[in-house]
Amino acid sequence: MATVTAAYKSRIHNLERNAIGFTPKIVVYEDKPIEPIRWEYFILTIDTNAKALPDTERLNELGREGWLLNGVLNQGPTGDVALVHYYFVRQQITK
Repeated sequence: MATVTAAYKSRIHNLERNAIGFTPKIVVYEDKPIEPIRWEYFILTIDTNAKALPDTERLNELGREGWLLNGVLNQGPTGDVALVHYYFVRQQITK
């Protein structure tokens, strides 16, 4: 059994007293390659002359499926169509 002298104790984290302000840093190394995050996209295009814009019920349904609204582009009226594009993104689940 090894003994620890008083002089040695004072050099290693002051074992005789509480180490206030001492935060150990824990590092874990793994040999597993990191998979890149893959994304999938969905564009919902609405012709506002023919259909109403999506209501909160439809947007909540897409949210429950994991889709996140990333942007909206109102293309405005061009001829006899007026398009609004809703851009959605979600992380692709790999199996």
